[in-house]
Amino acid sequence: MLRTKDLKERQNAMTVEMNQSDQAVPAGEHGEVTDAYDHTQMGRFAKIVAFHAGVSTPSSSAMLAERLGESTRLALEADWRMASVKVISLRPLVSDIALASVGGPLSEGLKAAVDALAQADGVIAVTPVFQSSYSGLFKSFIDVLPEGTLRGVPVLMGATAGTARHSLVTEMAMRPLFAYLKAVTATLVVFAASEDFGASWEEGGAGGGTALLPERIERAGGELAQLIARFPRQAPVDAMSDFTPMDALLRRRH
Repeated sequence: MLRTKDLKERQNAMTVEMNQSDQAVPAGEHGEVTDAYDHTQMGRFAKIVAFHAGVSTPSSSAMLAERLGESTRLALEADWRMASVKVISLRPLVSDIALASVGGPLSEGLKAAVDALAQADGVIAVTPVFQSSYSGLFKSFIDVLPEGTLRGVPVLMGATAGTARHSLVTEMAMRPLFAYLKAVTATLVVFAASEDFGASWEEGGAGGGTALLPERIERAGGELAQLIARFPRQAPVDAMSDFTPMDALLRRRH
C-alpha cells in the first residue's frame, strides 16, 4: 500500500510530465484546424469549373484553362481541401449558344454547362483575344447565362493571343464584364502569348523580365484557392444535423 504522501508525489509527477508533453507539440503540427468554420468545410469537395472559348486544335486557351484548374486543385489540396476540376469547351456548344442567344431553348449540353457554373465553388474563364477583346463565342455564352449564375462566385480570368500587345484585355474587357455579373474576381490574371507557350521554361516568357508562365499559373491558382476558402458558396456543415435525441432512440426500440 502506498502512503498518502507518496501517492500525491506520484500524481504531481505525472501532471508535470503531461504538461511538458503538451507543450512539446506545437499547435498545428499534425494538421489541426483552429478555425471552426474552415473545419466545417473540409469534408466537402470544392467544385472548380473552367470554361474556355478556344476554337483551334490544339487550343492554347484549352491548355491554359486546364493548367489553371490543376493549379487551383493542387493549392486547395495543399490546404487539406479536396477538389474536382471540370473543363468545359464552348466550341462544341456553338450552335446551341447561337440558338439560345436568339430566344431558343437551352439544349441539354448547354444546360449542363450552365448548371455546372451555378454549382461551382470557383470558376476559371479563358478566352482567345479577337479584335483586341474577348471572342464572340465567349461573350455569347456569357449572354445566355441566367441572371445571378456567377453572383458571388470566385472567378479567375485568363486570355491567350498571338502577341503580348493584347495583354491588357483581361483588365480592359474581362474584368468589367465579371464585375457587372457581380462575381468575386481574383486580383491576379493570366495572359499567355504564343511565345509564352513556346519559350524555354528556363528563359522566361514574353518581355524577358516577366515571370515564367508556370509561375504565373501557380500564383493565380493559389489566389483562386484562397478566394474559394474565403467565399464558399455552400453553407457550413452542421455537426448536429444528424443528431438524434436519446429519448427518440429509446422510442424506436419499443
